Amino acid sequence: MKLFYNISSVHPWNDTRIYFRQAFSLGETGKYKVKHIAIKNNLIPDNIPDNIEVELLTKRSRKGRVLNWIALYREIKKDKPDVIQFHDPELLILMNIIRRIPRYHPVIVYDMHENVTKVLMRKKIPEIALSMYRYSEKQLLRACSGVVFAEMTYKDDYRFLTCPTVDVYNYPKIPLMKENTEKEDVFTFIYLGSISDIRGGETMLLLAKRLVELKKVFHMKIIGTGSEAYIEKLKTFIFDNGLEDYISLEGVMAFDKAFESIQKAHAGMAFLVPDPNFIGGKTTKCFEYMAAGIPFMVSDFLIQDVLDKWSCGVSVDVANMDEIVQNAVCLMESPGEAAKMGELGKAAYGQEYNWENEEEKLRSLFDKLKSCS
Repeated sequence: MKLFYNISSVHPWNDTRIYFRQAFSLGETGKYKVKHIAIKNNLIPDNIPDNIEVELLTKRSRKGRVLNWIALYREIKKDKPDVIQFHDPELLILMNIIRRIPRYHPVIVYDMHENVTKVLMRKKIPEIALSMYRYSEKQLLRACSGVVFAEMTYKDDYRFLTCPTVDVYNYPKIPLMKENTEKEDVFTFIYLGSISDIRGGETMLLLAKRLVELKKVFHMKIIGTGSEAYIEKLKTFIFDNGLEDYISLEGVMAFDKAFESIQKAHAGMAFLVPDPNFIGGKTTKCFEYMAAGIPFMVSDFLIQDVLDKWSCGVSVDVANMDEIVQNAVCLMESPGEAAKMGELGKAAYGQEYNWENEEEKLRSLFDKLKSCS
């Protein structure tokens, strides 16, 4: 059985994509002993499958993360895993150092969660700095045996790659979740994911404020976490506008509990802003809403092909609050239509947008790379 390192110096250990989907999928093959190394948080790993070992790194500041890189280097040099999959662009530097270890030739795969070039464009850094990053990234990617793209749109900026690549979308894996048809007593909007302005944090609160002004009866659950400063900003907005009875910031939650909350809710939210890194993307949370059988509101530049085919949600212009409010009210006042959307979404998840389809692509990539190594 080969030793497989699944590592991140940024993501929490229980990140849904890297732990519950990828680590589990590769451990279940019986071909690998998976050592999953990522950042500790307030949740303690439990019910760990036999073929997976979880090791926790200390959460550090951006500058302090070099200490985690050193720890990772020492452990990799000692254990010499056959396969290394990493999930952070900053670890490209470490992988190039790993390649220089004498008489050690692991398969190294980069799971690209975001298009960093597009992220930097949003931050409006000088063109010369952007060009320098592009050049450095291109050189560092030579250490990779293969690259996994989390979005189909990423590959347009990485056509120079000569190693094998594959698109592996972050569709839900929900094989063991208990069916829950019970709903909350009042109409409940729900959000699951990272919380920030670019992911619609303020938009959700403004929607709640407008619904209160319209004297609508509802609740809004926001599950996830963001920077301490941003969460405090949201809490201040909630308090200043008297929204404490309407909005609950649930914080970090184990996925099985979060999914149960989604099943009990009535509509999901995904108000991402038109950031270059998001345009045309397949935001994970919408597929989780589909798996739970609830309709959703989503930014009008995301998963439009899914909505055109399945009519399982509504798209909105996130810059137009009147439009968002109008669609939210329609979902609240048309329970039959909303339920039909939820049923279509659940059918779409079962047929197309599930992790079982994606994990086959991931496993095939590793089988291919292993046979070439």
